[in-house]
Formats: sequence, structure tokens, C-alpha cells
Amino acid sequence: MSYTIELIKSMFPDSSASAIIILIALVFWMYKELRNTYLENNKSNQQRLDKALDTYSDLEFEIYKFFNERSDLFTVTEKISKAISILPYEFMQKYIEIKETSEEDLKKDLLYEFHKEIEEEIVRLKSRQLDSITLRKDKDIVTIVERYIKTKIAPFGVPFIHTYFNISFLMLLVLFVISLLSATSPKEQILIFSLVFAGLFYLVFLYLIITEGFIKKRFKHSFTNWILFLIFAVGMPSSMIFMGSWFRGIVVLILIFIYGIFVGKKCMKEPPL
Repeated sequence: MSYTIELIKSMFPDSSASAIIILIALVFWMYKELRNTYLENNKSNQQRLDKALDTYSDLEFEIYKFFNERSDLFTVTEKISKAISILPYEFMQKYIEIKETSEEDLKKDLLYEFHKEIEEEIVRLKSRQLDSITLRKDKDIVTIVERYIKTKIAPFGVPFIHTYFNISFLMLLVLFVISLLSATSPKEQILIFSLVFAGLFYLVFLYLIITEGFIKKRFKHSFTNWILFLIFAVGMPSSMIFMGSWFRGIVVLILIFIYGIFVGKKCMKEPPL
């Protein structure tokens, strides 16, 4: 990357043109690196998911055999212990409870509940599998669109969103330093300081809403929530630009925090276990 920057400087001696070209090169380089990371993480997650499905299926079938008198409790317990590394914390607690229970009837009841939870976990994990070979040909338009977004758009869109926010953070920090050094009065310094921090927190909250709310589908789709989100997404930057008061950054910063608290309490569903 440093060699590319030096090459651009030698080709474009004009400082403004060089800065623009370097910024564009930085955007493309960052996007490429983030996309490679996203694809590698996605591949690793799918491999772990496949392994978890195999382990859960094996464990579920062993418990099924136990209830049909084709296996014994010791074998089931051994199977569970070998799957500890991928079991959720709640499942591990249930396993310990089963192992430490001395009453046979209670042990079987707990194991029956555990079996049901394992079956539900298998279904949940299977719904997250993106392998084109195992995907069912679904006629539901919503499912088709959702699958297309996950497999075709997300590998390009998610790294683009990350690149956009990273570049925005970088430009805000550069602008903050330059503006603060050139400020001529305390009011102007307060304005610059508050506007930059308002911009940073705005980007942080917008990023969290997009990733947690829309990508992870936790956003509650109601008329009020959508109106407030649009006011936040469009109105906050507009107020920072068009309001004339020197304390407008402080006002916007307070409003951003108020909206952030509201989103956390009213606009988001509970995260899945």
C-alpha cells in the first residue's frame, strides 16, 4: 500500500489531485481487504456450522436410541461430553444437571427436555446453512429474496458498509484535527469538537442499527420506529449542516444519545440464543 501511495505522488505532483487519488486507492484497498476477511470468516463459520450439525445430529440420535432402549445412559453422557466444545452454555448447564441427578425418573425427564432442545437447535442451525446443494427449492418469494441477499448481495454489500464507515471515521478524525488547529475562538473550538463527536456517535449508532437491526433482523418494523429512524438517518446530518447556532453539535449529540437509548429499549428484538 505504501508503494502505491509513493507511485501516485510521483504520477500526480499536484497535492489535491494526489490526495483524491490516494483516498480512492485507500477505499479500494480497504474494500478488498474487508471483503477477503468477510469471505474467509463466512467460510469458516459455515464449516463450524456443518461440524455442529454433524455433532448435534449424532448426539440427538444417540438420545433417541436411549429412549427406544437401544443405548444406555453412560453412552449418551459420553456423547454429550465429547460435544461440550460446541454446546451453548445453557446446554452445558443442562448436561451437568443431568449427570449430577441421582433420581432416575428425573434424569430421564431432564434428558427428554434436553433432546427436544437439541432438535430445535438442529433446525435453527440448518436454517442458517447456505450450501446451495442442501438448500431446498423454495417457492416462497420472501425466502427466495432473503436467500439471494445472503448469498449474492451480502458478500459485496457488507464489506462496502464496513468500508464506508471506516473511511467516514478516518475523514472525520482528519477534519477534526485540521479544523481544531485552525479555530480562532473558544466557541468555534467547542462547535468543531461537538460536531465531530456528534458525527462519530452518529456513525456508530447508524452502523449498529444497520448491523444489529437490519442484517441480524432485530429491528421491530412499526410505523413509529421507521419514522424515527428516517428522522435520525436524514435529519441529524441535516441539522448539523443547516443549524446556525454554535452549540448545535451539543444539541445533536444529546439527541443522538436519547435516540440510541430509545432504540435499545423499544426498537430491537431480543438477540437469539
